[in-house]
Amino acid sequence: MGSTRTAWHVLLAALLRQRRPRNFEVQSEVPLSAEPPRADYLLLRNDAPGEAREPAGTLRRLWPLLPRETIVEFKSVRRTYRSRNLDRLWGYLSLHYADGAARLGPRADLAGVVLLPSRTRSLNADAAALGLVWRDLAGGYWHLQGGAFALYVVELATVADEEDDDLLHLLGHGAARTVEARRWLAEQVGAEESAMAMRELEGFDEVLRTLLTKLPIEALLPALPMEELLAGLPPEQRVAGLTPEQRLLLAPDEVLRLLPDDYLRSLPEDVRAQIRARIGRPL
Repeated sequence: MGSTRTAWHVLLAALLRQRRPRNFEVQSEVPLSAEPPRADYLLLRNDAPGEAREPAGTLRRLWPLLPRETIVEFKSVRRTYRSRNLDRLWGYLSLHYADGAARLGPRADLAGVVLLPSRTRSLNADAAALGLVWRDLAGGYWHLQGGAFALYVVELATVADEEDDDLLHLLGHGAARTVEARRWLAEQVGAEESAMAMRELEGFDEVLRTLLTKLPIEALLPALPMEELLAGLPPEQRVAGLTPEQRLLLAPDEVLRLLPDDYLRSLPEDVRAQIRARIGRPL
């Protein structure tokens, strides 16, 4: 336990292996999780003396509850809470507190938050197994009492409705009710930093489908490259409204080269010009 391994660790491992009961196996330096511990978000409070507190634009009732540092776990509509996620969060809190001696004082300086669309049976079961008690803070906010650190659970779907927050509704319900929310989503997907972070992740196609639903195409063009927009549409919608000649231009060059000259010469001049440039053959 700890980052420093000494010669005494090796000696103890040898002693345990040599003098263990036959029904035990001794392993050393064993990773305890498939991935290194990594919190979704870390919120740091920085209250300047005498500075007026700016009201929050989202999760308005959560921020005043939070201490000096807060570890946040987010469970999305697509990948919501799973059994023992709460145990993992407690592990993160304990590790962060153990390594934060230079910053953190009492345990009250650290808290945990679970953000999820709504409470699940597996979350309720894990909380009961850990001996935690639910305290209703109203409006979708809960305090899980009885642990070593303060722990809050936020039901995003309920909070979105209670606080009339459509951007939060997008995360809590997986759908945006207003054009403004979809425009915001388009801006985030179109932003270079956000787009690079999202493109390779699970659920990106779902985000694109949500974005494309009912949002005017002219609102998307400034934010997304055309190939991104088309990638979120099924094939029949990509070619909707195109003439047969325009659909022909979607075919690969290898297919166009197989078409007879008589047929190609029957096409409109603008289509023939594009095909000539692609296949390098006079028509």
